[in-house]
Amino acid sequence: MSGSQQIQQGPRVLIFATALAAAVACAARAQVPSLPSPTPPSDFASVVGGPVTFTQPTRAVPSYYASEGSAPTAPRVEMGLFDTITESLFGQPDPNTWRPLSLSTLFSEGWNEAWVPSPSGSGGAPRQGWINAMDGNMHRLWFFTFAQGFNQAPRGNAYLGSYTLLTPLSRRLELIINIPFVVRNNAVTGLPVIDPNRPVVPSPHSYSGFGDISFTPRVLLHETKDFSLTSELSVLTPTGTQPLAGKTALTPAVGFWNNFAGRCVIRGGLGLLIPIQGGGSDTLISQLAIGQTLTDHDVPLFGDFTYYLSTVVNTSLSNSNHTSMTLTPGIRTHLGNDWYFLAGLPTPVTKDRVAEIGMIFWFMKAW
Repeated sequence: MSGSQQIQQGPRVLIFATALAAAVACAARAQVPSLPSPTPPSDFASVVGGPVTFTQPTRAVPSYYASEGSAPTAPRVEMGLFDTITESLFGQPDPNTWRPLSLSTLFSEGWNEAWVPSPSGSGGAPRQGWINAMDGNMHRLWFFTFAQGFNQAPRGNAYLGSYTLLTPLSRRLELIINIPFVVRNNAVTGLPVIDPNRPVVPSPHSYSGFGDISFTPRVLLHETKDFSLTSELSVLTPTGTQPLAGKTALTPAVGFWNNFAGRCVIRGGLGLLIPIQGGGSDTLISQLAIGQTLTDHDVPLFGDFTYYLSTVVNTSLSNSNHTSMTLTPGIRTHLGNDWYFLAGLPTPVTKDRVAEIGMIFWFMKAW
């Protein structure tokens, strides 16, 4: 067996072991009563808000809590536009004021209410982001990404460094800004959405430079204690250095999150990459992930410790033969004081690929 074959088979053994462990653990947890939900942390910087309006719900709120007789009936707190944005970005939200939002009230509720952190699911699974997985949630945080892609000659290795900021503007709306401050040989696998139209540049013609900044408004369509659904539109702007970047593209997408058993979560979504400038065909992006949280939030260095397996499939709509599939086993842990560390090992299982094997790290801070 050659060295390259050993490199490729090793991660696949890890991937299948991770998938099997997650499936068995989640199936076992589905047979026992749901665990109580821990209280979410509330270590936030506060800002003095403006005048607010308290509106009682017009109808009874159904229960979304396991083993409890009723859901919270906190009143709606409505504000003006500026106060809603300010309180969402810098306020000190009370997690106990969270209440479900329905798709049926998409145009009437949540837009003039300040963001509050969503609760853990009935089984105790926290709402959190994973590498190479659709969110399906609203967050207030920022993180740095470092991604490395390893290739065999004549293709050169690739890497990416980027900064991502998630800023909620209300309970229904947030804006995500991603700034790839260094890109070498198109290592785009550090992002949740992979662009298969950008192959790694073969050496010795290697390139590095600034990447394309993206702006993504995200809307919360529906949210209960155990399920949430979002829709978003990523706008890629041609701010980067050619030939690696300098393109314009739109990516509408929908994502979901579901705490289906114990501390087990399934999440995923669909997106459509539409190049506007720079060539390439439309690409359908399909994503599905499953994982389990093992520890409580306040365990030192290993709080909310989660392992998961994510699958991303990219299919060119102009040529179905150009389909790439990547499996990413990964972990996430809370280090303390709302600092998080995430790691993923993206491994391609098809001929079309960005790199032979990669690694991705996120250093994250919530506020």
